[in-house]
Amino acid sequence: MGRLGSRRSYGIKVDSAEQPNVTVLIPTYNEASVMGEKLSNIAQGDYPTDKIDIVIVDGGSSDNTAEIARNLLKVNGLRGTVLEERERTGKSTGLNLGLKYASGDLVCISDAECTWDKAALRNAVKYFADPSVGSVSGIHGTSQSKTTLTEDVESSYRSIYRRLRIAESKIQSTPIAEGEILVFRREQFTGFDPKVGGDDTCAALCMVEKGFRAISAEDVLFYEPVPLDWRPRFSQKIRRGQHVLQAFLKHRGIVRRRGFFSRVIFPMEFFLYAINPVLFVPFLVLTIWATVSNLPVLLAASAGLIVTLASSPVRRLAATYISNNITMLGALVQETRGEKQLTWKKIVENRRGITLGQGPEQR
Repeated sequence: MGRLGSRRSYGIKVDSAEQPNVTVLIPTYNEASVMGEKLSNIAQGDYPTDKIDIVIVDGGSSDNTAEIARNLLKVNGLRGTVLEERERTGKSTGLNLGLKYASGDLVCISDAECTWDKAALRNAVKYFADPSVGSVSGIHGTSQSKTTLTEDVESSYRSIYRRLRIAESKIQSTPIAEGEILVFRREQFTGFDPKVGGDDTCAALCMVEKGFRAISAEDVLFYEPVPLDWRPRFSQKIRRGQHVLQAFLKHRGIVRRRGFFSRVIFPMEFFLYAINPVLFVPFLVLTIWATVSNLPVLLAASAGLIVTLASSPVRRLAATYISNNITMLGALVQETRGEKQLTWKKIVENRRGITLGQGPEQR
């Protein structure tokens, strides 16, 4: 994958020579199968390990994650601490505990089952040479092998939204951040809201509220396993969509501010996540009604369906649009019911690990 949107710059001062101390917070729950790859991935990155302090917060795992993590920190020559909660209380609560032990000028949150491109952390840190930057998030790297329709649709989804996040960042800020790698200024952050699942997006919006830029950087790449079956994929997407909604609602006051982000970017994203899925239902009903009750419309719809099925890019785009609206409808229903999903059932196949170097950009 080439560098997306490289013709336009972020308008940000960067300095790769600056290497401040970074605390990496990793919340865990039954992550024994992926901790080895996670910590070796960090150790093999090109950011100096003596500038990295790792804080692992385990939420009452039953698979000995905490003890395994302690041993692996030593094996990989990493400086770090493992904290243990008695019970699983939610990711944001665990991150707040870890934040108390963060000693770095910058804090990076990262999920246990993802891996980073070798230069990801260094590339993220360089943007903080500009005092206007409050947080830097990464983007999904993609594998060249897409063996299932689920992977194909997910790749299409990520490609579309990746371009949107980068475009928003280059204009000003993006309201969406990724929990696989999100770096922010420690002194400007007071803590995560334990009632909001979208800890990553919430942290980015906190920086925006303080007057900083929150960006997604195209050279900060991470890799994450994709559920191969539709059921776990929808479960994951619904939960993540719901958490974004929670973060948006918490920071809805941003729309009352002046500026392009508050007047254009944030309302547009809110429309995509909260309003468009609702409009999708009557649109679908009207389309079906018009198709079955009008012969010309039926013929036109049939021709459009044939074109869609015959064209792989169009087919992927249609599948992405439909599946995304369905998942966001599910997220809206969950949120309306008051089912916050602050803790959730792990997707077992996502703990199979990722082979380092699988992405075309990983070096």
